[in-house]
Amino acid sequence: MSRPGTPAPAPSTSSSARRYLVVGLFNTALDLALFTLLAVAVGFAPVAANVVSTVVVMTISFFLNRAWVFRSESSGLRAYAAFVAVTLFSGLVVQSLVIFGLLHLADAVLPGLSHDLAAPAAKLGAISVGMVSNFLGYRWVFGAAGTPDRPPPELAPDPQPEVEPEAQPEVEQGER
Repeated sequence: MSRPGTPAPAPSTSSSARRYLVVGLFNTALDLALFTLLAVAVGFAPVAANVVSTVVVMTISFFLNRAWVFRSESSGLRAYAAFVAVTLFSGLVVQSLVIFGLLHLADAVLPGLSHDLAAPAAKLGAISVGMVSNFLGYRWVFGAAGTPDRPPPELAPDPQPEVEPEAQPEVEQGER
């Protein structure tokens, strides 16, 4: 328990990872549902559906990760911009490349596979890859608030100056 006015200790990596998993599962379900709705029911191209679902889920994810997963006090445009940069790279670049690659692989290996099945399956593969890259990126974004590897400055131990040992007078052999 921390004193009033003192920030809470940084969450451990394992507790952050567990909370990230819960938020990630929620975001994954929402992302997949929105992607499938757009790609299958509405008829968006898979990459376009991915862009829309990623942007919607990204905004929800920022608030959940900041407040609950990493328990960060980071706020404002700078934190959101860094979060968006990590998420956009993962969601739009990494995931889109994985979707593109998996759909082409499915066409080559299973030429008769329905688009209605292949597109959501490719998205699941892309989400799996994206979750790993996001966790690493989000630890960087919210690190200023105190990840286990980098406690907040007010909790970091003060560096101790190195003290030179005092010179001991030399003792002659006969004086013991």
